[in-house]
Amino acid sequence: MSDQTRTFTLRISASRLKKGFIAIPQKFANWFPQQRGKIQVAFDDEEKRRALTFHPHDPAGKENRIFGTKQWFSRRAVVDGDVISITLEDADRHMYRVALDRFVREKEEQQSRQKLQAAPTDSEARREFDALSRLTQKRPRRLAREELLRIAEQSVSEKRLRVSSGASARHEAVPAGIRILLRELHEGKCQLCSFTFEKRNGEPYFEIHHLDPALGHHPSNLLVICPNCHAQFEHAKVTNLERVGIWLVAVTINGKRVTVRQPLAHDSMKKVLLAIILATLSAQLGRMLVR
Repeated sequence: MSDQTRTFTLRISASRLKKGFIAIPQKFANWFPQQRGKIQVAFDDEEKRRALTFHPHDPAGKENRIFGTKQWFSRRAVVDGDVISITLEDADRHMYRVALDRFVREKEEQQSRQKLQAAPTDSEARREFDALSRLTQKRPRRLAREELLRIAEQSVSEKRLRVSSGASARHEAVPAGIRILLRELHEGKCQLCSFTFEKRNGEPYFEIHHLDPALGHHPSNLLVICPNCHAQFEHAKVTNLERVGIWLVAVTINGKRVTVRQPLAHDSMKKVLLAIILATLSAQLGRMLVR
């Protein structure tokens, strides 16, 4: 409980879910009316309030109860064990806010992801990435893998824009958010030879190569690469690009076969195999039920 915000949390039980009410522990009874009646409740981030029935503690029930929450339980897919927060917003007018912690956290994560993708500089993207890591409680490298896969699955390859600079034109740079994700995933090391070096600011040096310069910044079109390997991609004879799904895993440079370190390919294949296994099991179960 927080004295400043006057918020407390509680865990929802299966029996309360089934009956469609929230049970309030007796130690918070003084936050609520002492008589049975209506209270004004806003759910999650909604502005609209609803008049719900409050039953104070009595010897038979042994708990305070807020009735009329069954629809919210269903809409938010609340399950046994979910944590909710209850905030007293206006004691005189009996106004409260009930929020599903999981929903609030997911919304905060979504907003953090949007800020990461929109970050104009590497330093701002780094700050947003660290904030997202704290919210999700995931280690940076794991988070980078998951975010790059999510971006790859939810976006499509688009033409890479060209930007004018005086009399010349050049391709648009990789967005800062994607640069930070790639840096974390590969630790700034070249995906071909694993070389990097530490810059004066302590960060690893790396460059990003677009496999197809005309296409956009889809993760499958990007490689973290050292200056030497980058120059080979730009000027040597590059053939036989081998892919697993959409991810490059090997390439031939001037007749020499080179493996591309590509952890995202393995993650993608795991998802595909899991989907196949689940589909097979579902089909087998369906046949068994028909019999």
